[in-house]
Amino acid sequence: MTASSKQTLTLTKFLLRSKTLKLYRDILRTIKRIPNKEHQAELKSWVRRDFENNKHLTNEDAIKYNLNRGKSFYEELLSSLNLAVS
Repeated sequence: MTASSKQTLTLTKFLLRSKTLKLYRDILRTIKRIPNKEHQAELKSWVRRDFENNKHLTNEDAIKYNLNRGKSFYEELLSSLNLAVS
């Protein structure tokens, strides 16, 4: 890919990309706290597939929708883990 063929990101898309990557890393870190290795692998695979299936999105509203969906999943995962540990 040459330098002239690279797309430049708008500030909004850059920020959305940063938030998405942070969410992805946070989810993966949280999944590592799950005691069962099989469940870890299954969830990790599911999350990765979901993010990969949506990486082509360019519409900001669609990206925001999926980002909010991911945040909800993350919060639910954290809540479930905290209940399991208690």
